Amino acid sequence: MKKIELTIVSDYVPSWGIADAIRELFQNALDQEAQCSDNKASWEYDAATQTLSISNKKSVLTTKSLLLGSTTKFGDPATIGQFGEGYKIATLVLLRNNKPVVFYNYGCREVWRPRFVKSRRFGADVLTFFIDTKHPWSKVPDEDLTIKIHNISEDEWNDIIVPTNLHLMTDYTVINDTEFGQILDIPGKVFVNGLFVCDYAEYTYGYNFKPGVLRLDRDRKLASDFDLKWLASKMWRVAKGPDVLLHVTKLLEKGAADVQYIADTSIGSLQHIAREAYLQFTETYGSNAVPVSNQYEASKVPYTHKPIMVNETYKRVITSSPLYSAPEPMPEPPSISERLTDWLRKYEEELSVEATAELKELIETIRVKDHKQIWYTYNRG
Repeated sequence: MKKIELTIVSDYVPSWGIADAIRELFQNALDQEAQCSDNKASWEYDAATQTLSISNKKSVLTTKSLLLGSTTKFGDPATIGQFGEGYKIATLVLLRNNKPVVFYNYGCREVWRPRFVKSRRFGADVLTFFIDTKHPWSKVPDEDLTIKIHNISEDEWNDIIVPTNLHLMTDYTVINDTEFGQILDIPGKVFVNGLFVCDYAEYTYGYNFKPGVLRLDRDRKLASDFDLKWLASKMWRVAKGPDVLLHVTKLLEKGAADVQYIADTSIGSLQHIAREAYLQFTETYGSNAVPVSNQYEASKVPYTHKPIMVNETYKRVITSSPLYSAPEPMPEPPSISERLTDWLRKYEEELSVEATAELKELIETIRVKDHKQIWYTYNRG
């Protein structure tokens, strides 16, 4: 029997729990299938023995894969894993939580049984793989690799593992399926390839992004605020179906994060969305309604029309519709400085040089003040 020590201490990644570890093993299985369609991934939970089995039809593990950073997936957009740490860290976390793991590596005719061992070399408990090369197989397995995780209670399965894996869930609906992933009726949940990544409270819907679409950190838990808003906006912009426009216009009206950048991304057409947004807007507020996003814009709307305050994105979408026609803005009344300038032109000859100079100075002071007030009004809304 071979023994291989990994230089990973037992308290590594202390924030990881059972769900994180199981996610990594599912991810590896799915990534292997993504790289080779014949390498079918499968899984099964046996409540009687409290055992979860995750398998691949044609995968094999080599001892080289035990090296941190060793991976065949780097740069492959079809896979989630890129760092070469997944199954090693997952094993460590499961063992730390009293969940024994056994790798039935039939493709190499081996069984791997990892556990923590006090290392003489390092003087600490380290993750160690014991590899049995003489396992008495009773029959030829259907899969070349099966990972069995033991001591998974039904409560852990139902309350922790299933809710973080769309492949195991049945109580959700796919609102739309796009080239970037799926829009789900699970508010605020973010998945990649069916595996839970994070909660994002600003979302109205949930999203299951395709691998390579959403950039993730090593822990697969964090995504940038901008990326989440940008990608959801792209999904809604290219989404198709009978109810899509109704969903999008409602999101635009409420200023949802899901569509915050829908007018900025250039992929797909915005015209059908803009047309529906305009029709819904005029149906609600009337044909003489004008969308504005601040008080300065509202002050420019002529008395023949009605300014309606909306969020900036909603306004941009409505006004981009070919059905929308902007009203002629109200003419600006002459400012005090302009009126004084006109008065000075008429009566300058009747004033003394000193009076004229003093009045010109006063006019300039008023003009500067007017400009500052206009800037403040426009920028503060």
